[in-house]
Amino acid sequence: MQKQTKATLEKLVDTFQKNADAYQAERMKAYMRNLFDFYGLQKDKRAELATPFLKELINSSEENINEVVKFLWKQPQRECQYVAMEYIFKMHKKWTPETLQLFEYMIEEKSWWDTVDFIASSLVGKLLQKYPELIFSSIERWDAHKSFWFHRTTMIFQLKYAAKTDEYLLFAQCEKYLPSKEFFIQKALGWSLRQYSKFNPEGVRKFVNNHQLSTVSLREAKKYL
Repeated sequence: MQKQTKATLEKLVDTFQKNADAYQAERMKAYMRNLFDFYGLQKDKRAELATPFLKELINSSEENINEVVKFLWKQPQRECQYVAMEYIFKMHKKWTPETLQLFEYMIEEKSWWDTVDFIASSLVGKLLQKYPELIFSSIERWDAHKSFWFHRTTMIFQLKYAAKTDEYLLFAQCEKYLPSKEFFIQKALGWSLRQYSKFNPEGVRKFVNNHQLSTVSLREAKKYL
């Protein structure tokens, strides 16, 4: 990592620390089931503090994309992971097929819905639209992964595809995970169907009527039907 890039990251972390709110940090930590530490920075405050550093990083660290993300991902405080996601999203013009490996690292490390859902729908989804030849090998790899967060990703990476959603793939993945007892899988299953129902209500209605969905999945899937 370039010295200037590292210095910018260290200044960002130091600025977050100096503006930490212990009361809010405890509340935010509790909301996330005590899985992660926080500085206690609300979204607007975090954005205000991070913006000048993000500009520096975007302008100076094209060759250090992975290092920037991993530096922030390794920080204990969750706000750093949020900044990492904002940063890598802003660098989308520099993404290559190899960037998918970075996204997989982000999904697997410090996994929870607050990061995985953004990574899946806004990062992975966007990259696979750019490189559709990666879709089926990725789905195969994620289906075989031990982490259910990758299974969730297979159903929600198309959330922002709208009418361009691959219906066959979406329904196939939903059908594959119907037997799962994992709440986050059942929630994702219903969520993906709900989103697609905005563009193909009849297709989703047919899927729902022809399959036995869990209560969680069914409630989500039928929201707009």
